Amino acid sequence: MRFNNLHPRFGREVTGFDVRALDAEAVHVIRTELARCGVLVFRDQVLDDDALERASRQLGDGRLEEPARTWSHAPSTRFVSYLTGFRDESGKPLGVADNHTDYWHSDQEFRCDPATLASLYCLVPPTRGGATSFATTAVHRLSLPAELVERVRPLWSTRRPAPTHDNVDHVEVSHPVLLTSPRGDGEFLYVSENTERFIGVSDEAGDVLKAQLLHHCLSDRNVYAHEWRMGDFVVYDNAQVLHRRETFEGMRWLKGTKIFAPLEYFAVPAGEVVGVESPAGRDTGETELAASGTAIEERGNV
Repeated sequence: MRFNNLHPRFGREVTGFDVRALDAEAVHVIRTELARCGVLVFRDQVLDDDALERASRQLGDGRLEEPARTWSHAPSTRFVSYLTGFRDESGKPLGVADNHTDYWHSDQEFRCDPATLASLYCLVPPTRGGATSFATTAVHRLSLPAELVERVRPLWSTRRPAPTHDNVDHVEVSHPVLLTSPRGDGEFLYVSENTERFIGVSDEAGDVLKAQLLHHCLSDRNVYAHEWRMGDFVVYDNAQVLHRRETFEGMRWLKGTKIFAPLEYFAVPAGEVVGVESPAGRDTGETELAASGTAIEERGNV
């Protein structure tokens, strides 16, 4: 197993290792590296759905979360999702086919107990475009002003599922804005473009605060765009990175899993339900999105 840096600030490429051959020692090495760098890219893997599910369980705490759109589930297991425009013999879509630029988000952030690790496996890369971009949220890598860090330290922020998330409670969930590594050696911002509000902060001040935090996270120097190759297996920590799909042409086929993280290695948010209806007097974003020509149903795919 050999490691090479993907980006000066985060992410590593792994070569010379077959994830179908995971043992206890390899799992420990991979978890440790992922906890340090947020994204690992394993090259030249050959994984059917069963092997993808098995490796995902081994790298996490043994539990997987069902992807939130049931029509994307693989035929043989509800724990693997298909992200593809391909159709079966009857013409039925195999999975989620979105090919436009996505929102910067963290997977499962709309759940109280999110599975914060995730994997993507490339079966067919797109013809043109279609990178998955990652941005670090590690505080020590973002050059955040100390006063801004202290301001957000006690805060919680909220998000909610998209209408097409059909196997999740449609409630507003709050999480801490800052997450701390269980080893005490790092803090991470847990805020995305899907963040709706900050508890105890006015809407106007919250919008300004969100823009400030995302400005630091999404600086060009903090972004790595992963150009897919057939056989790439990417594992990432949603507590340490934001990500989005970039627009593409042609057909592609990615497969994904949502993995519960071992608490001894990774920072994991513990959320609370704070509301079922939209906050009084606040636009949840549907009007703005409709006006821009982007459907809210399309949020949160990679």
